[in-house]
Amino acid sequence: MKKNPGKTRSKKESTMQKSLPAYLSTGSGRPVVLLHCTLSSKNQWRALTGALEGRHRVIALDLYGYGDTPMPERREAYSLLDEAELVDRLLAHLLPPGEPVHLVGHSYGGAVALRFSHRFPERVRTLTVFEPVAFHLLRRDDPWLQPVLAMMHELERLLGAGHPAQAAATFLDYWSGPGSFANFPPRVQQDFARRTPKLCLDFQALTGTQLTLDDYRSLTMPVTVIAGKASQPPAQRVAQELDRTLPNCTLTWVETGHMGPVTHPELVNPIIASSLGS
Repeated sequence: MKKNPGKTRSKKESTMQKSLPAYLSTGSGRPVVLLHCTLSSKNQWRALTGALEGRHRVIALDLYGYGDTPMPERREAYSLLDEAELVDRLLAHLLPPGEPVHLVGHSYGGAVALRFSHRFPERVRTLTVFEPVAFHLLRRDDPWLQPVLAMMHELERLLGAGHPAQAAATFLDYWSGPGSFANFPPRVQQDFARRTPKLCLDFQALTGTQLTLDDYRSLTMPVTVIAGKASQPPAQRVAQELDRTLPNCTLTWVETGHMGPVTHPELVNPIIASSLGS
C-alpha cells in the first residue's frame, strides 16, 4: 500500500501475539476496525483498506480460527462475546484507552460487531454492518431460520464424518449459489476446507448468544445496515429486524448477494466509506 505524501507516515503491522489476533494496521486518522465473514480473513478488506487508509487508521484482524489467528482454547459455551473480547484486547493493545472506533463487519463479522457494540458501546463511534447473520435475534421457530438450522446440522454431520471439503462446499454454495465452491481453484478449495473446523463454532455463537432485539435497542450510535437484494432470506430478515429495532439505523439495499463486500466492492465500499462520516 502506498504512503500518502504530506500526511503522517503510514504505519503497517502484521503480527500475532499471545492472546491477540493477527492483524494489519495501516494509515492514520480516526480508527476503523474491519471484521471479516466466516471462512475468510482480514485479507478480504484489501480494497476497502486502500480506499480508507488515506484519512483513517485501518485495523483489519483475523477472528478466531481464521487467517493467522488460532482456534480459541475454550470452546464450550462459545459465543459472540468471545470474539468481541478478542477484538477488545487488540484495541487495548493498539489504541489509547477509551478511543472510539468506526466498526465495520460483514456476515459473521457483522454479528461480532453488533455484540461488541452492545458490550462496549462507548468504544463505537459508528457501526456499519453488511448482513450481520445474528441468527440468535430470530425466534427458534421462525420459518426463515429453518434453512440455517438445517445447514448447521448438515455441516456438523459432514465434519463429524471427516469431509471438510464437502462442508465448505455446502456452506459456500448456500451463500454464494450452487457451484460456487467448485469454481474456485483447487488451492483455494483446500484453504476453505482447512478453515472448516471453526464453522460449527461460528454457528454455535450465532444461534446461541443470549441477546434479543430488545437488548440491542440500547445501541444509540449511528448504525448503517447494508443488505443484498439477491441474498438469502434469513440474512435479509435479520437486516430488516435490525432496521425496525435500532433507534438510529439506516438500511441500504444493494444489487448484490450475501458476499457483496467481496464480489462487488465497487458497490459496497462507497456506502461503507460514506457511513463513517468525517
